[in-house]
This record gives sequence, C-alpha cells and structure tokens, in this order.
Amino acid sequence: MQALKKISSALDKICGVCIVIMLGLMVIFTMAQIICRTWFTALSWSEEATRFLLIWSTFFGATCVYRHSGNIAITALQGAMPPKVKKVMTITVHVVCLILFVVLFVNGVQYCNKQVRMAAAIPVKMKYIYSCLPISMVILAIHALTMMLEEIFSLKKEVK
Repeated sequence: MQALKKISSALDKICGVCIVIMLGLMVIFTMAQIICRTWFTALSWSEEATRFLLIWSTFFGATCVYRHSGNIAITALQGAMPPKVKKVMTITVHVVCLILFVVLFVNGVQYCNKQVRMAAAIPVKMKYIYSCLPISMVILAIHALTMMLEEIFSLKKEVK
C-alpha cells in the first residue's frame, strides 16, 4: 500500500511538472508565432505543436485533478449519508472509474496502434500524439487504485 501511494504521489508530481513545462512551451510557441507572423514569415509548426501540447497537458491535468479529488461531483446524496455509507459510495465510484480507465487504456492502445500517418507540420507520427490517452489512463488507474485502497483501509479501521 505504501509503495503504491509513493508511486501515485511521484506520478502526480511528474505530471504537474510536465504540465507546467507544456504550458510554458505553449506560451513561447504562441508568442513566437505572433512575432514571426507580424514581422517575418509565419511559422508552419507552432500552431500544431501548441495544439498537441494542449492535448497532452489536458490529459495530464486530468490525472492531477483526479488524484486531488478536484473533479466535479454532485454531493447532495452523498452528504446525506452516514460516514460508512459515504466511504462505500466513494469506493464504488473509484471501482467504476478504475474499470473505465482500463477500458479506455485498452481502446487507446488499439487506436494508437492503428495510427500510421504523420502530423501535418511536425515530423511526428500521430500514434505518439495519441499515446497520451493510454499513458494518462495508466496513471489514472494507479490513482484510482490508490485512493480506493486508502478508503478500504480507513473503513476497516473504523469498523474495528
């Protein structure tokens, strides 16, 4: 359990750093495009690179939001329940999310393997751009498993 928690925390920190770097690159690429378009010739790659960085930062951002329970939730029903029922509901949500993450991982890998074309302006295969889906699903599955086990162990402590 402790090892899984450490892995989850390390992945969360790595994703956070990657997001900051990607957002910084997006700003630099966009500024470079504006400057070049104004005074020189427009860059052929900056818009596409910015779009790909946005896609990756969105998926990595989703992993950070999930790990910190920052996702949107309707808590009216959960708030009306006793603490033990709340924990069971939380565990159930993590189980359902874990199943979803596994399904999306499998489908994401299959989709990436079908991609053979290159990006339009950057010499990168599209399967590498789309690989953010299975990568982020693995991270999300680790977070879901960690959070689910934390809830299960805290529930067991309360029952004793």
